[in-house]
Amino acid sequence: MKKKLIALLLAGTMVLSLAACGDSDDTQNNNPSDSVEDSQQPSGSDETPGDTTPADVATEGFSEAPMLADLVTAGSLPAVTDRLPVESDVFVDTTDAAGDPLEIGTYGGVINLPGAGGSWGLSRQVMESIIRYNIDGTYYPNVIKDYAHNDDYTVWTFYLREGMKWSDGEDFDADDITFWYYMCHLTNYDTKKSWACLKDGEETWANLEKVDAYTVTWTFTNPKFPADFIENGDFKWCWAPEHYLSDLIPDSIYVENPYWEKTGLDDETVLLNAQAKGIDAATVSDLGKAVAYYWWNEDGIPTLNSYVLTTKEGNNSRDAQLCILERNPYFWKVDAQGQQLPYCDEIHYNSTSEDGQDQLMLRSGEIDILGVAMQDIASILSDLGDQVQLRTFSSTNWGAYQITFNYTCKDANYAELFANSKFRQAISICVDREQVSGLLTEGFLEPGQCAPSEGNFGYDAEWEKKWTEYDVNGAKALLEECGLVMGSDGFYDFADGSDFVLTIYTYTDSGADAAYPVLEQYYNAVGIKCATKDIEVSAFDQEIDNNDWYAVLGPHTSIGGLSMKSRVQPFVPIAQSAEWYGDYGTYYGTNGEQGVEPTGDMAKLVEIYEKWNSTPDSAERDQYNLDIYNIHKENLWTIAYLKAEGEYILVNSKIHNYPEVLVSDDLYQYANIVHYWTLFKTE
Repeated sequence: MKKKLIALLLAGTMVLSLAACGDSDDTQNNNPSDSVEDSQQPSGSDETPGDTTPADVATEGFSEAPMLADLVTAGSLPAVTDRLPVESDVFVDTTDAAGDPLEIGTYGGVINLPGAGGSWGLSRQVMESIIRYNIDGTYYPNVIKDYAHNDDYTVWTFYLREGMKWSDGEDFDADDITFWYYMCHLTNYDTKKSWACLKDGEETWANLEKVDAYTVTWTFTNPKFPADFIENGDFKWCWAPEHYLSDLIPDSIYVENPYWEKTGLDDETVLLNAQAKGIDAATVSDLGKAVAYYWWNEDGIPTLNSYVLTTKEGNNSRDAQLCILERNPYFWKVDAQGQQLPYCDEIHYNSTSEDGQDQLMLRSGEIDILGVAMQDIASILSDLGDQVQLRTFSSTNWGAYQITFNYTCKDANYAELFANSKFRQAISICVDREQVSGLLTEGFLEPGQCAPSEGNFGYDAEWEKKWTEYDVNGAKALLEECGLVMGSDGFYDFADGSDFVLTIYTYTDSGADAAYPVLEQYYNAVGIKCATKDIEVSAFDQEIDNNDWYAVLGPHTSIGGLSMKSRVQPFVPIAQSAEWYGDYGTYYGTNGEQGVEPTGDMAKLVEIYEKWNSTPDSAERDQYNLDIYNIHKENLWTIAYLKAEGEYILVNSKIHNYPEVLVSDDLYQYANIVHYWTLFKTE
């Protein structure tokens, strides 16, 4: 069983190409706007992944769920063609995020999930954003129909889908974007006036202009390359329902702008208006955050998502025992046969009060989709057989059970030793990874190194196996080449006769404290005396910040990630945010006023990063990213002992179109990459 599970986990993971569809040298325009300059470069071709043209739809028209058809017949809902965008702008969904064809689904049924959790819980399955990523790192226009940029990347144009509607049937157009920007964002009403993608220097912001009802432009003084604008993970949406929020905007926050005048409302009136809509807020700041940022948690607020929070009392809160999202009758996507999505009627979030209750509900069929711990997979599959299927969100971490060292250690003996790659090689090969796999994961995770996992961007089989062969004698020889001297107690000392004790930090509840005793026996066996210090995470972070540490097992910020496109700090010492580079990152982050100046290959990482950051060319950026990875491969500043653990999902076999292997990352909005609007349920 375990071998079969491992094979499943390794099959079909992503190949991250980082292809920026906004580049001008390999794309053609879909529907160029006459109002945009000829120098504008469009985003993609008519064969954008996941979105075909309506002409390709094998139907003589669009169809809808029976429950919606009944409402049309009753006269309480417009015809489906009047609820969708104009035919040329309808989004036709044909493939999942892995590029596999979608099954044509049937309507009806409920997707049952465990409780929604925190503020983002209700958005994870249904959020619709500006662009949408595939798991290979390519992306395509989503809510917007297309986008373009001029030659020097100072002007970006967004084209909207003509005839697109909010979930309450009101038109979605350029006014909803200017309203969001000038009345909700630049006023900081949404409490998020910090998105770097919209900044034009330190104190100024992009100029947003409405060109026509379905076209807007963002203009910057300085170039805004794709990585800093359209690809930025923070820039998920840029719209708000003006027709619903206009009486919730007080004059006290107003910022002068060319499109919207003051509302004439004071703070008290706005709060009373919110109460009339069922929204309780103590202050204007609280209200703004609720309706302009975490809006999916408030029933009644129109959205563009596939499912919307019900207005039924008792089911209209993410904290309810049963929270319900209902089908959006105005959703703007259809399948390859012209059936309006989503397929299922509702999504139910079922709160549980006891540990293990969610697994019992999965076993009884009351929950359809559930994340489970690695150690529980085999027993559940054994009990339920073909009633459930295992699905995987591959990790982007570089291996599991990582240990890293303080290369800027205040004690020169330790700093010099840690900087010697032979010491790190010894720490790596002195451990029997096969035994560690059995002891810590019951053989589930295979031996590996601190390297990109198979299928991830930069994967290298040689790298994954580097320094992984168990060799105690070889490790001792390497330690002695580092200048360590075996003492009479059977443990190594520094050449000057001072004790060498490898103090390994862990933080409480990280799981590393359980791994330490297993690894300690191997370190001891090779002659390395160890000590451990397990402390609360706040104290742990403080000691890292103060540079008062030697080694860390299970670092707070582990090395690895989707790629530099997603987050740079794990790979390059540009801020004090990852343990593996310590005070080198402080130096860069404070412009040399604090910390330790990087040298050698650490400095090369920063040099290459600055080149990566200053080019809009995707191919060049990919190569710079790989150059940085190659330096990591050469140095292995962090050692891992097993391959990375993923996130494991058990899915009711009645659910269709749930991809076999996906990737968990903030850039992909986690569970949102499942495409819940394409899931359907059979009996």
